[in-house]
Amino acid sequence: MKRLFLTACIIVLLTGLLSLHSFAQAQGGGSSTGSTGTSGSTGGRQPAPRQPTRPMGQPQGPMFVSGRVLMETGRPVSEPVSIELNCGLRPLQVIHTDLGGYFTFSLGTGVQSNFDFSASNESPASLGSSPTSSMTRGMGNSLTGCELRITVPGYHPLNHTLTQLSDMGRIDVGTLRLRRIAGVEGSAISVTSLLVPDDARKEYEKAIKELRNNQAASAREHLEKAIAKYDKYAAAWNELGRIFQTQGLKEKAGEAFERAIFIDAQYIPPYINLAYLQVQEQQWQAAVDTAGKALEMDQNIGFASFLQAIGKFNLNQVEAAEKSARDAEKGPHESMPQVHALLAEILLKKDAYTDAAKEMRTYLEEAPQGQFAEQMRKSLAQIDQFLASPQSDLNPPAPPAP
Repeated sequence: MKRLFLTACIIVLLTGLLSLHSFAQAQGGGSSTGSTGTSGSTGGRQPAPRQPTRPMGQPQGPMFVSGRVLMETGRPVSEPVSIELNCGLRPLQVIHTDLGGYFTFSLGTGVQSNFDFSASNESPASLGSSPTSSMTRGMGNSLTGCELRITVPGYHPLNHTLTQLSDMGRIDVGTLRLRRIAGVEGSAISVTSLLVPDDARKEYEKAIKELRNNQAASAREHLEKAIAKYDKYAAAWNELGRIFQTQGLKEKAGEAFERAIFIDAQYIPPYINLAYLQVQEQQWQAAVDTAGKALEMDQNIGFASFLQAIGKFNLNQVEAAEKSARDAEKGPHESMPQVHALLAEILLKKDAYTDAAKEMRTYLEEAPQGQFAEQMRKSLAQIDQFLASPQSDLNPPAPPAP
């Protein structure tokens, strides 16, 4: 009976998830629109704003939000870091810093194009949902109350609330500093990136720029040159693995991720990317184990918990899958409404129809136009009809997973 309710089973869920280029892409990369680049140029000066974009329903003039992200030591981040602009349940835009730490959000005109996840931290891509949504409607010409959010494994989450725009439609938030979490071993920034020779770093920077322009072939060449000049460049191996993955060269992708892990065992992104690849290949136990290694270094990586939940579910470890999915649900997951679709699937398998319906409704609240929205509505109608029928048990809420 329960399979009638949610025909978009877990494999279909994965199809939607894997159509994006991975947490790698949030972690370092790729986007739901096919972009795998990071934000602009590197260097010691503020980059020019990108072409202004117009979120749906926001007709006023262009608005810009800019700033810089530095380490607590005052050094620029050695790898791009993704930044979310949140004005509701889900991100309005997600961009990346350049290798000097600078960033600029641009809103108001043109085509939305900077939903580009490309080479840094843990925040998963929007997994099948559009970066523009009805939440931007009626915002007028103000971003007051919106937040910049930076979530990097190994570092304290950073939230910065925006104030009223100036008359020129621009906010400069100044410098935002990342602080390491005491006692957390892993990091989304490799220590090897701090030791890179200048010639190898320049090749890596060129690769990042090419990724931003969707020039994967050229980016691959630059990454290979960077590695030839500095074989221990873990971030370059990680990015190269992502390119291999998007090109369908999955064996090479796995080897590149494993090489990055071998070079820097505390560098979290390649663990996530490898686990993602293993999920794609339906290597469920391997995915559970690899994601688990990332969680051992930082237990708050929601996407790693999500990948673990998928693996455990497919291993028929239902209670363990629910626990992992709940762990993913605890943290920020505005870009990952699929966690509720997965929980609904898990709860249906436990015959917990009422709880499953609750997760479906939550999914629809977070992603009303999401990839699974139509199926969720049909499933909810079936569940409501079933629960109202004489054949239905009382169906009390299922006990939480231990």
